[in-house]
Amino acid sequence: MRYLSLFLLFAFTVGCASVKYTTDDIRKEIANANVGTSNFVRVGDYNIHYVEAGRGEPMIMIHGWLCWGAYWKKIIPLISNRYHVYAPDLLGHGISDKPLGKEVSYGTDAQAERIIAFMNALGIRKAVLVGHSMGGEIAAKVTLAEPERVKGLVLVCAAGMEQTPKLLPWYVRFFRAVHLENAVANMLDEGMIRRHVPSLMFYKENRMPDEFVKDIVMTNLKDKTDRKAMSRVTREGLFRNFLDSRCGEIKAPTLVISAKYDIVVKPAMGERYSSLIPGSQYVCIDRAAHMVPWEQPDQVAAAIVVFMK
Repeated sequence: MRYLSLFLLFAFTVGCASVKYTTDDIRKEIANANVGTSNFVRVGDYNIHYVEAGRGEPMIMIHGWLCWGAYWKKIIPLISNRYHVYAPDLLGHGISDKPLGKEVSYGTDAQAERIIAFMNALGIRKAVLVGHSMGGEIAAKVTLAEPERVKGLVLVCAAGMEQTPKLLPWYVRFFRAVHLENAVANMLDEGMIRRHVPSLMFYKENRMPDEFVKDIVMTNLKDKTDRKAMSRVTREGLFRNFLDSRCGEIKAPTLVISAKYDIVVKPAMGERYSSLIPGSQYVCIDRAAHMVPWEQPDQVAAAIVVFMK
């Protein structure tokens, strides 16, 4: 049985990245991808890495779990002629700091506070916020905390609705029920990503790009610190402190984007966001699943540009 095999693999196989990447290696990858410049800024006690590109109005793009700022590399070139894009690696992700002390929270409320501090550190008074998955939940929480600083909000397959974890595939719900999320985060390796992520994250007709796999391995699975940080993010940052009761407070112009074949955050959750946020617009993109910014970047970018005109 496929998922019994997956469980046994999680239980008995401890993965490790076959290639060790340094921060300089990763920054060179960004330069070679020609997606933007790689920069660091001090936010509180920590160094936060971000990709910067384009000119115009500020736009902050917030990635989700197991990703990093350059996750948006397929979208940034399509909008950087209109927007000055900042795509940070959230604390605990990418090549931002990954503190493991008990005083650090990786919850989405804490990450939202860090996005506000990130804006302060770079002198960004007001911006369009775009968030994917966990990053969408964070973007919504920034909007609730500092509404006067958000010109527009774009939620792409956003987490944050109470029903979202109840609609996850049964095997993911099983891992959560028996508290295996941390084990999964600690055991992921390249082979497991290639074997199991496509059916969970990508539409069946869209091949998972090698570049996508490499990005995950080199930024979030390269050593023990990465894995411990991912374990913390998994435990503290996913499916907590839901937003259903607060969405009515969001006043920023809001676009909600779902993907038709998303089984992680089902389109019904995007529809719910849209029904709860006054005046929001809703778009559902065909032939894509949870990784719609990689699967249909042209459509995602076009939807953002048209909405923000």
